[in-house]
Amino acid sequence: MPSRLVSIALLACCLVPLAAVPPHSSDTFALFVDAYLDEFAQRHPSIAAGNGIHTHDDQLDDFSAPAVQREIAALKRSRTRLRAFANAQLTIDERVDQKILDGIIDGWLLEQETLQNWRRNPMIYASALSDGIHNLMTMENAPAPVRMRDIIHKLSDVPKLLGAARTNIVNPPRLFAQRGVVMMRGASDMLAKDVRLAFASQERTPLMDSLVRAITIAYPLVDAYATWLETDVVPRASGDFTIGGANVARRYRAEELIDEPLGDLVALGERELANGQREFRAAAARLAPGRDPLRTWLEVRRNHPQRGAVVSATQRLVDSLTDFVMTHKLATIPIGERVIVAPAPAFDLGFASMHASPPLERVPVKSIFYITDANADMTPAQQEAWLERYNYASLVNTAAHEAMPGHWLHSTYMRHTPGKVRRIWIGLNPFPQPSSGQDGWAHYAEQLMVEEKFGDGDPRLQLAQLSDALTRVCRLLSGIKLHTKAWTFDDAQSCFEKQAYVAAPAARREAERAAYDPTYGGYFLGKRGLLTLRRDYKTKLGPAFDLRAFHERIMTNGIAPIWAHRQLLLPGDTSRVIQ
Repeated sequence: MPSRLVSIALLACCLVPLAAVPPHSSDTFALFVDAYLDEFAQRHPSIAAGNGIHTHDDQLDDFSAPAVQREIAALKRSRTRLRAFANAQLTIDERVDQKILDGIIDGWLLEQETLQNWRRNPMIYASALSDGIHNLMTMENAPAPVRMRDIIHKLSDVPKLLGAARTNIVNPPRLFAQRGVVMMRGASDMLAKDVRLAFASQERTPLMDSLVRAITIAYPLVDAYATWLETDVVPRASGDFTIGGANVARRYRAEELIDEPLGDLVALGERELANGQREFRAAAARLAPGRDPLRTWLEVRRNHPQRGAVVSATQRLVDSLTDFVMTHKLATIPIGERVIVAPAPAFDLGFASMHASPPLERVPVKSIFYITDANADMTPAQQEAWLERYNYASLVNTAAHEAMPGHWLHSTYMRHTPGKVRRIWIGLNPFPQPSSGQDGWAHYAEQLMVEEKFGDGDPRLQLAQLSDALTRVCRLLSGIKLHTKAWTFDDAQSCFEKQAYVAAPAARREAERAAYDPTYGGYFLGKRGLLTLRRDYKTKLGPAFDLRAFHERIMTNGIAPIWAHRQLLLPGDTSRVIQ
């Protein structure tokens, strides 16, 4: 599946080594968080912009070895200062945020100091470039001329970024190098074609001329780097992508505050895989008794809107979901707001993408659910394969996840989340990681629609929901088993194909994602944690339990690991977070 946070005075105070001293009584936790986030934005401006922090939109990440060492030292100083805040100084929300931020810092230390992906993963350099510019193209947090000037300044950092990449990358895993080539080619194509399209309203202006000149200088450098990566690095790349069980466990502990042994997580995944399979077969039998479940599912997938009608069909489904959420009292919809579905612009490639306003934006920006229809230039077979992913049943599931009551609705409630820690997501490279609190909520939203009988209990909707749910279980298993060398890529691909009914090419991509995103089991674990919390909270409140109030409290509590949700709803709770 994301404001300028600080005043001039705060920026000035951040220039002195605050992290080197313990907090004084005049310091506040909020001030510490502001300072941390500004330092983070200086180091990783592209990721920060996605969270709504735009103080350094005109810069690219500095991945030089000295810069990374400075970041590691700063993170350790921040951790020391963070831990020095005593409970008596903090509110209950701040105590939870302290724990979350401590985990975020440890996740970044694992990334930069221990795993050193800046030395082994070319994708992080492509991501820093493409994500940062793409955000300025699509997120209208400032007038077009302001964002264009930020891109011009950002492009002046391209030689430094690519120089660091050439120096740092030493014998990466071949898959990482190959993906890095693809991503960097995508970045060069974006510069050559898409940036100008995004600012078409500024054509024939001096500023557009300046932007074109900056692109003309940067584009060949990016293209040459991609060629070097492809011809010099990929053929010799033989690094090991695995990080080992201890590091996978540390990532879950840092990112998600999940301290369960990996063996227990595997056992949970295998149990839920079997349960999901039984439910899938039962749903297929309700739809077509006596027939092969997979054949039934394939027929469901062929029922989709025609080319040119996907956007309108999605808008109708989103509106129906919105009415359903309101009439069934699952959550309150913000007055005067509606999910807008629109065709993806020419420069915004992809299947379905919710561009929701990041909660830290000073003023909420326009949120749009972009859908990419089949292209007229595709062959009939290619169009059919593309449109099959928009089958009506899966479209409901996707809309529930991305928009209602998933990411879009969640983002509107997070405008009111206390503090700022639970309004950001962890930005570990090469892209922000899925989290149990963010993607777990969206995954829970999918199941909620089936539980509450959206579509009058149509088994086709449950088949789509279960297929996606089984995919998320295979992600958990693949992330753990590949990095502990219990599985090969073929084993992981088999899980997605045979257990989640994912087509072979997509199953391979899912399996390979585990190599650089080992904790993408966060979707599944987050949903499991929310279901467990709902059960326990309902038991505590008894007849006073209200499902709408529960959902609104969860969404307002923000992008929080499930442990944090439990502490906020069940203070002092020591139960297992994931069951």
